[in-house]
Amino acid sequence: MNELPIETLRRMAERLSDEDRDEMAIPSYLHKNPALRWMAWRRLHVTAARLAEVCEGRDRTKTTLLDYGCGTGVLFSEELKHATTVIGVDPVLAAARLLVEEQHLTGVTLLTPDEARAKVAPNSVDIIVAAEVLEHVEPLEPTLHQMREWLAPGGKLVISVPTESRAYRFGRRLAGFHGHYHHANAASIDRAIDKAGYRRLSKSTVPAPGPLAIYWILVYEP
Repeated sequence: MNELPIETLRRMAERLSDEDRDEMAIPSYLHKNPALRWMAWRRLHVTAARLAEVCEGRDRTKTTLLDYGCGTGVLFSEELKHATTVIGVDPVLAAARLLVEEQHLTGVTLLTPDEARAKVAPNSVDIIVAAEVLEHVEPLEPTLHQMREWLAPGGKLVISVPTESRAYRFGRRLAGFHGHYHHANAASIDRAIDKAGYRRLSKSTVPAPGPLAIYWILVYEP
């Protein structure tokens, strides 16, 4: 997948509050430490690879994808390779709007969560991507049930979530992030998704398995 241009990321940061800028990982994408920049993009490269596997064999012209918590829209270009209709959902859409405008991305519709609940029909979405968002959602169960309602038969849910492990917390401190604003971690989110009636199809870890895992990338079907 293509990484966003530095100047685009800087323009996005100017449109956002400090909290929203941090939650969208913009400082990580721009970090002066090359290892931290690599990690920020690596989780997205792996998410994009899992998405490509899920979409293999699907007719792009008949595929609708919903990016829940789309943030900067960093995955839009990758998602448009697999779907002619991409719905970006986020409570703060300023960064995503800038990207859509600058890259002339046709086929992308931007909605707030309330707008999505009102406008996205049941059983109308083939793929839902939720990259680095579910750990912020509390309570999580209503969102998981909403996603199940949106997904069409044969639909898939692709997520990436932080482990909150020692390695993850060390990386956050090294990157200069302080405080704790996540309501859950990868393991508890996985359990909640299982409880909500989804079946896990695959699990990938970044950058490595076991205690070195900082992110999990998971694929489910309802």
